[in-house]
Amino acid sequence: MNSTASAFSSPESLEKQVEIDETVSATYEQIWSEAQREKCLRWIRSNSLRRVCLQFPDNYLCHSEAIATSLRDELANDEELDNEVKIFILADTSYGSCCVDEIAAAHVDADGIVHFGYACRSNSSSPLPVFYCFPQLPIDYLKFSEHLLHFKQNFEGETVVIYLDIGYHHALEAEPALVLEEKEESLLKMTKLEHDETKKIFLSDLKRLECKGLHIIEYGGTNYGTLSHNGQIIRKCGDFHTEIDELDESRVCVFVGRDNIRFFNLSLSTKAAKWFIYESFLNNFQEKNPLTANYIRRRYYYIEKCKDAQTLGLIVATLSTNGYLDVVKRIQTMAKSRGMKAQIISVGHINPAKLANFLEIDCFVLIGCPFNNNFGSKEFYRPIVSVFEAEMALNHSWHSRYPEIYVTDFKELLPEGRSFVEFDMADLNRTNDVSLIDGHLRVCGHVDNANNETVISALDEQNYEVTKAPRMEIMSSNIGLRFEDRTWLGLDPALGRTEPAVIQKGLNGIPIRYTHE
Repeated sequence: MNSTASAFSSPESLEKQVEIDETVSATYEQIWSEAQREKCLRWIRSNSLRRVCLQFPDNYLCHSEAIATSLRDELANDEELDNEVKIFILADTSYGSCCVDEIAAAHVDADGIVHFGYACRSNSSSPLPVFYCFPQLPIDYLKFSEHLLHFKQNFEGETVVIYLDIGYHHALEAEPALVLEEKEESLLKMTKLEHDETKKIFLSDLKRLECKGLHIIEYGGTNYGTLSHNGQIIRKCGDFHTEIDELDESRVCVFVGRDNIRFFNLSLSTKAAKWFIYESFLNNFQEKNPLTANYIRRRYYYIEKCKDAQTLGLIVATLSTNGYLDVVKRIQTMAKSRGMKAQIISVGHINPAKLANFLEIDCFVLIGCPFNNNFGSKEFYRPIVSVFEAEMALNHSWHSRYPEIYVTDFKELLPEGRSFVEFDMADLNRTNDVSLIDGHLRVCGHVDNANNETVISALDEQNYEVTKAPRMEIMSSNIGLRFEDRTWLGLDPALGRTEPAVIQKGLNGIPIRYTHE
């Protein structure tokens, strides 16, 4: 617990106690090893790139200059390249460090991005090639196997799935391909686990678990492996859903990594009988239940707040992920059918100070990366819900069912997704309900009687909603301050009404020593 300043630097906020993420930062060697450097150089050569951006998260910036210099020196002496390759460093990303920042790369007309650190790997509509350079964090296989054997009674006779967080994907690095004749594709490879004595012991310990089946998956990656009957890990590339059912409630899952937002999202979006987490750098192995009762109550409270909202703010936290425009249109349609206004907002990195400017918004819907962790923040003045929670609030078809899993990727809620639920306007118009927050009656949408006359329209010109109070009193409440009703509308540009300024030569140099001094 440390004292840090929040968005508004009042004496109270300066003394406020907030949680600090004490993540162990990766070293230079773990981020930029010899193997990573060679892979990156081959990727630049194969794509004939000339302007390359290096995107770093905040905790990697201390190594950014050294990595850029190393890469620049290697490319300068490369005889295979005809032209000079320029290297740019991207630090302050537009939305999140895990998302590829095509917007910032476009400012320097880049033709390729090297992304460092943790990545969500969201499918992008941008044609810009991206190379993901993940850290290679150490893992003690012997201690890991000791913990697994200690909890052996939880794994016997069960299907066990081990998820490797980004940073531990190197455990599934493969030797040259092992072609199996019965398979059409030659993507099956033997992992390096078979070529090290320590890792051979680890593989034998995995067999001693006596589980029905064991799979190893790169979470956020493209590879997965299966423990064969002879005690070897067969590595495969592609979609693991064809062999592994993530909706199987009898599975026992182990997450290798930190107790972070990636583990939280994974454990919410997949089913398992039990969850275990192994934090390698702490040598800590424990059973974990991320879906606590307090979290469920808080999220359902926010869903009720979303139902009660009269104005929704759709925060677009991505401009390149496939399907985000379809989600915006879908939420707008559902909000309009319930008599709500919807405003689209794009402010880059969101924080309490930015969103506090939108006083008329009752609830925000964040449309962006699955790894966004702003939903649980208590610093914001209005609730922030995910796309899935907005879907549960606005789509009446969800009210009669309990979701199998929590959907973190909004693309799964579109027609081609596995969690898509049809929005039926007719069901909405026949349904009224009562708010669990303040007890008032919610009359949803445009309700027509037998004579096809409109009884209630919550989107009338005066922006008023007529509701019944708990004591059967008629009351009216304004939807919110409209932009034209505000006392301050921003800076007045006064175009054409000001004298042209005299052009003067400005300061040149750095702040500690300007040229005129």
